[in-house]
Order: sequence, then C-alpha cells, then structure tokens
Amino acid sequence: MPERGVRLSQIKYVIKKANRVIRGFLFAQRLTQSGSMLQVSGSHIISKCKNTKLIVGHRVMLYDQVNFYLDAPGAEIVIGDHSYINRRTEIIAKTSVRIGSGCAISWDVVITDTDYHQIVGTESTKPIVIGDEVWIGCKSIILKGVTIGTGAVVAAGSVVTRDVEPYTLVAGTPAKVIKRDIRWN
Repeated sequence: MPERGVRLSQIKYVIKKANRVIRGFLFAQRLTQSGSMLQVSGSHIISKCKNTKLIVGHRVMLYDQVNFYLDAPGAEIVIGDHSYINRRTEIIAKTSVRIGSGCAISWDVVITDTDYHQIVGTESTKPIVIGDEVWIGCKSIILKGVTIGTGAVVAAGSVVTRDVEPYTLVAGTPAKVIKRDIRWN
C-alpha cells in the first residue's frame, strides 16, 4: 500500500511541473526573449511602456504573483539562467534591473531602480545589477543604483542602499556587512 501512495505523489509532482511548464510557455509569449523550460506558477503582471525589454533565461522559475513593471521607454529587466523568484516579488525598472544566473530571490522582495519622485539635486533612477548565485531573503528591498556581487546573501527584511561585495552576508535597515567570505548552496 505505501507504494501506491508514493506513486500517487510522484504523479501529482509530474502533473504540477507540467502545468508550470505549460504556463511558462504561454507566459514566454509576452516576453521580449525567453530561454527554454521557463516554469511559471499562478498569475503575473507585466506592465510596460513602449520599447522595453523583459528577458528571461533558461530554466527560470517564477512563483505566483511575481510582478514586472517596465515604467519608462527603454527600460529593461533581465533574469539569468537557473534563477527563481518567489511569491509576491515586484521588480520595477525605469532604466535597468539585471539579475544573474543561479539566484534565489525569496517572497515579498521589492527590487526597484527608481524612487519615482526626485529630491532636487539627486538622481531618481539608477540601474541595479545583481550578480550570479545571489540569495535575497524574504521581505528585502533592493534600492536604485545597487550592485550585489556574486555569491552574496541579503538577510530577510534587509534594505539594501549600497553595493554589496561578492560572497558577503548583509543584514539590517540599512543593510550592513555581517560576515565576509561566505558560501551558500
């Protein structure tokens, strides 16, 4: 009898994955460019101006309610191969947001390259670059002009206002270095 239960759970897993791949195929039709085996779960919003780019790499997984906002002509969002973005995350670009390969972005994360409003004497928009194999914890906020280096970890609930060096753990509001030369898998 346990074999039947194991087989049933395997069948459910295969059906769930097939459903995500089919949704990915349909979602890819709305993108500028998409790699193979995109998996999509649930609904998503793509809001875009003219002449914008939303590029997604190979074997990317987008969980439910990941929303993309391309809010100015020429804006681009690029997501590298083998990355996943979890539930209710919002990525907002007026210029550029680039996410590397192998990244793990948790739920309720906000990544925005703009303040939308400008304080006199400042820039309201600056590109964001997130390196390869970066882990961003839930409810974190990545603000304009930030570069996060390869292998870095952003702890849950952090607000990243400055660049993060490769293989560095940052945490807090604003995010500060907690530990250097870290590795995660």
